[in-house]
Amino acid sequence: MDGNNPPSDEQYQASLDRIDRLVSAFADGQQFERLTNHQQREAEFAIEMFHELLYGYEYVPLDDPDEHSLEAVCRELYPAKISAEADHFETVAPVIGAFLRFLDARGAIENGDRLAGHVESLGDTIVDAAADPANWGMAKSMVMSGDLDDATQLDIAADVAASSELPEAPLDPPEWEPTESLDPDKGLPSAEVDRLEEIINSLSPESDAVLASLAAATDDVQGDVDPDVALERAGVAPEEYDAVVEEIVTRMDEEGSELIPSPGDTADSAVLDPDTAREFLELEGQLLLYANDRFDVVPGIDSYEAFKRLSTDEIQPIHDTLYREENAVEVIEEFGRENPAGLSPAHLETIESWLNYEAGQFFIVEHLDDGTVFLDPDEPRAYKVTGVYDSYAAVLPEEALPVAVTSVVLLPYDGQIVTNGMEEFDMLAGMAMQMIKDDPETAYEEAKHRFGIAETLPPADEPTRSDAERLRFYTKNQDNRERFADEIETLKDETDELARIYHEQLGKANARRLGREFRDLGLEEAYVAIYDGQVVTTAPTEPQLEETLSEIMPDETVDHPYVYHYDP
Repeated sequence: MDGNNPPSDEQYQASLDRIDRLVSAFADGQQFERLTNHQQREAEFAIEMFHELLYGYEYVPLDDPDEHSLEAVCRELYPAKISAEADHFETVAPVIGAFLRFLDARGAIENGDRLAGHVESLGDTIVDAAADPANWGMAKSMVMSGDLDDATQLDIAADVAASSELPEAPLDPPEWEPTESLDPDKGLPSAEVDRLEEIINSLSPESDAVLASLAAATDDVQGDVDPDVALERAGVAPEEYDAVVEEIVTRMDEEGSELIPSPGDTADSAVLDPDTAREFLELEGQLLLYANDRFDVVPGIDSYEAFKRLSTDEIQPIHDTLYREENAVEVIEEFGRENPAGLSPAHLETIESWLNYEAGQFFIVEHLDDGTVFLDPDEPRAYKVTGVYDSYAAVLPEEALPVAVTSVVLLPYDGQIVTNGMEEFDMLAGMAMQMIKDDPETAYEEAKHRFGIAETLPPADEPTRSDAERLRFYTKNQDNRERFADEIETLKDETDELARIYHEQLGKANARRLGREFRDLGLEEAYVAIYDGQVVTTAPTEPQLEETLSEIMPDETVDHPYVYHYDP
C-alpha cells in the first residue's frame, strides 16, 4: 500500500479483521511460546494497538510494514497515545519483534527478521519515551493523571460516573475476553483517545487558559506531579480546574463517548433507570462522606463537593472502614438521627433500610433477564442484583461463570438489590472459597430450593417445603446425596410414601448407569426393577415384572422398587 494514502473505512476494518486472525495463529506458534508469561499476556493488546497506530497514522498495516513507519510508532506514537503501566511498555518491542518473525516464517512479509531486530533494538526507547510526560499527548496526560476518573466518581451533578471493571474470571477461567476496557492500565480505544484529543483542543478560552497555565507550571517537573502542588504553582483554583474537567466530560457525554458512561439505563431491565441510579449514588456518597468525617479515613474532605472529586481508590478505604472495620449499623443509625446532609424523610428512610445490608464474599453464578445472581456460599443464599451503571451480563459472559467476588456490599434500593460498586474480583479468594466449600453450582441449587432467589432485602423467610419436596431435592443428584446423607437417612423411612420416593429417586439415578451397561452387553428390551440401588428382578414385559415383584417383595414394599424400561 502507498504509505501516503490513508485507508478507507472498509480497508481499515478489513485490516483489523486480518490482524485479529493472524494474532490467533501467532498464539499457537513457536514465536509466541518463546515469550515470557507476562509478554504473552500483553501480546494481543500490544499487537492490536501497534497495528491501529501504524495503520491509522502511518497508513501502513502491520502485515506489510516498513522500517521508517515502525520506528515512528516505537519512538513517538505508542509512547504518546497508549496509557498503561511501565511494565506493559517493556513487552512491546519483544512482542512486536516475535510477531514480525512469525509473519516472516509463514511468508506473509519479507525481511521480517531484519524488521524484528530493528524494533527490538528500540525497546529501551519505547520504555523511556512512555515514562516521560513530556512525550504524552493531551488525552493520555488526562487519563494517566486520573483526572477523568477522579472527576466522575459519584459525580451526580455532572451526571457521569466511572464504571466498575471486571478482571478475568477466577477458578480455571474459560477462554474469554472482557468487553473493551477503559482501564488506563490497559490503554484506551484509539477512537476514544482521538475524540478526547479533539475535545481538549476545542475547549472554551477559559479552559484553554487553565490548561496552558498548568502545562507551563509543570513543564520542568520530572515524574509524577502532585495535583495540589501543580495547581498552586500554576495559580489555578481547584474550582477552575474542576470546571475544565466538567467541560470535557460533559462534551464527551453529549457525544456518546464510551469513556464517560452515565449511570443507569432505560433500555436494560438489569440496570437501574438513570434517575434512580443517580439518586442512589448521591445517597451512598452522603453516607460515605459521613463515615469519612467520623473515622477520618481521607483527611481534608469537608464537603460533598470535595468528596465527589475523590477517585475510586480513595473511596475504597472509606467503604472498607464502614462495612468491614467499624459498626456500619451504628453509623447508619446515627446518620439517620443527625441527618447531616439535610435529606428528606423519604431519603432518610431509604438509608435506614440499608441496615439490612449483606456483606462478604459471593459468587456470581447466573445472569437473568432483569439482574444477575450473587450467591452467598455460606448459608447458601442467592440474591438477584440490579446494576447501577451497566448490567454484569454486559461485561461478564455466561461462560465465565461462576466468578468469585469479595468486598461485596448488597443494599436494598427502590424495591431491588444493588451493589455499591466497590466489590473486588479476586482469583485467589475464589480458589480458597472453592477449596473449603461445596462447588458453587451445588450450593446455588440448594439456595434456590431452600429460599428461592431473593429480590429484596431483608429476604423473605425460608418457604415451607414438604418432606417429600425436601427428600426429592436431597436425592436429586450424587452431590446432593452425599451432601445431605444425614437428612436422607432421617427422612427416607418416616412414612411409606417417603420410602417409595427414596427408592424411586435412587432407582432413577442407577437406571442411567444400568442402561449404558446393558447396551454395552448387547441385551434386548426388558423391564428392570431397582430397589435400594440394586437390580432385584427383570422380565420381558411389565406385567411379568409386576407379578414377580408381588411374589418376592414384602407386601408393604411391593410398590417401592423403581421400574425401568430398558429399550436399546
